[in-house]
Order: sequence, then C-alpha cells, then structure tokens
Amino acid sequence: MRPENKVNLGAIQVHKVVIADIASAAIEEIGGVTMARNETLEGLAGLFGVRYNSAVEVRVDPRNQVRLVINVKVNFGMNLADTSRRIQDVVMTAVERMADINLRDVDISIQGIERGQA
Repeated sequence: MRPENKVNLGAIQVHKVVIADIASAAIEEIGGVTMARNETLEGLAGLFGVRYNSAVEVRVDPRNQVRLVINVKVNFGMNLADTSRRIQDVVMTAVERMADINLRDVDISIQGIERGQA
C-alpha cells in the first residue's frame, strides 16, 4: 500500500471475487482476447447464489501476497507471447489502480485459439 494511503481507521478487505471481476473487466478491453469460462461450473455456482468466475483464479498465500491465474482464448494469428504480456500489464495496472493491491504474479493460461475472427 502506498505510504500516503496509510491512515489507521480500520481494515479494508477486498473479496477474491472483486479482484477477479477487476481482472475480467480489464481483459475485456483487449481486442482479440476472450475469457475461457466454464459455463457449466458458473451456472452451478449461480444455482447456490454464489458468484464465481471460472476464468480467473485468485490465490492468496500465507504472507497475503496475491497471485492470479487467468484462462483466456485468443484470436488466430495473434502473437501469444506479446498478447500474454499485454494481458499481464493491463491486469496488474487495473488491480493496482482500483484495489491498491500489488500482485505477486499474473499467470496466463491460453486455453484455445478462436478461428475466423482474426
């Protein structure tokens, strides 16, 4: 947390779902990239009244460091390494700006290639 934001008024907690939503919204702004969601799993979670983003996994280690694992699909013809780095940069910036959380890692897992949309 930035020094100018340290005021002892209590604790602020950000739920993992909120961090996943921030990451998803940031990725939607990148052309040619879509989230690789598990519709069945998300539908089952919704039946129990739970919001679940199957494309973004938020992990918090014992030292409270946050790591994201993001599953995406990219359009055919895109450079996978460059696209992955762009996703990492966009997500890190968005989470830092909106939640003031410094991410330890943003791991990108490319789950598929979308054809006919290049």
